[in-house]
Amino acid sequence: MLWFMILLATCRPSLGIAIAREVTVETCFDDAAAYPPLRLIDEQLDAPSFDDDGFDQVRDARQVPVFDDEPDHQFGEFFGVQVLPKGLLYRSYIAGEKEPRFNAVWLKERGRGLVWETQMGGRIGLLGNSNHDEANLRAWQFDMEGGAQARVDPQQNSDLEAVDFRFGLLFTRRSGRNAYKVGYYHLSSHIGDEYLRRNPGFPRVNYVRDSLIFGITHTLTDDMQVYGEVGYAFGHEGGAEPVELQYGYQYTPLRAFGLKSAPYFGINGHTRQDFHWGTSVNTVAGWQWRGEESHHLFRVGLQYYTGPALQWQFAGRNETLCGAGMWFDY
Repeated sequence: MLWFMILLATCRPSLGIAIAREVTVETCFDDAAAYPPLRLIDEQLDAPSFDDDGFDQVRDARQVPVFDDEPDHQFGEFFGVQVLPKGLLYRSYIAGEKEPRFNAVWLKERGRGLVWETQMGGRIGLLGNSNHDEANLRAWQFDMEGGAQARVDPQQNSDLEAVDFRFGLLFTRRSGRNAYKVGYYHLSSHIGDEYLRRNPGFPRVNYVRDSLIFGITHTLTDDMQVYGEVGYAFGHEGGAEPVELQYGYQYTPLRAFGLKSAPYFGINGHTRQDFHWGTSVNTVAGWQWRGEESHHLFRVGLQYYTGPALQWQFAGRNETLCGAGMWFDY
């Protein structure tokens, strides 16, 4: 009898293992209490096939069974706090002329000639919390922003004319199609040494703003957003006044990633008490590329601006500028 069992085990490994299993149960477990766990395992596992001489199915069958006792909260919302989170909840206005970013734009000023507006800056997340649900995102984040927004005169040995320095801290939140931001920014404007040498009688001003801001962006579709923002400078010097307003519309597809790319368009209005509620209008249009993981945005295109001077050191001067350039937003 024993030789017959060994012969069957040699020809049919799966059958041999099953028979040996039964023998082991009969030999080692005399107590009936040992059988319920065995039956529970048998109910959880698929019976091994006797049509295959290999050992793959046997190895799969011997894996630890999975029981239906996992916690219910795995199907609910899960919020996770992140240090230096990837991406932003409240994105920069693509036509906002004072948004911190990297850019280089060559513009022709009516009645003057070519100027080069450039900036080194950006915005990053410091701390965030999210439910990780892209279909119904609810999250908050702390951001830090900053930039040096400079004007260079390429027709005067690339002299530095002026530079506006900006630094800010923001609390941002996103719920569904709405994004909100509340924060503070400091802006101080400085004249360039080369410009002062060429214009010794220029009346330099100490233009400074320390402002509280609140903004809201509403996503109409995955391609279009509208926004509005109000700022109040509790500290101001050099001709600055407390209130400023921003508002606009932008077409910038959020789901056009990588080489797919897409066109874009944005228009921004900026109304400032500084200029007796005068309004500047900035328009940009062109082609964009968005990072699939980072969501960073690189754009090339055209810009048209009309209103108070882009460099706030030149308070009281109006400009009309038109040209082309490139922009990088975080």
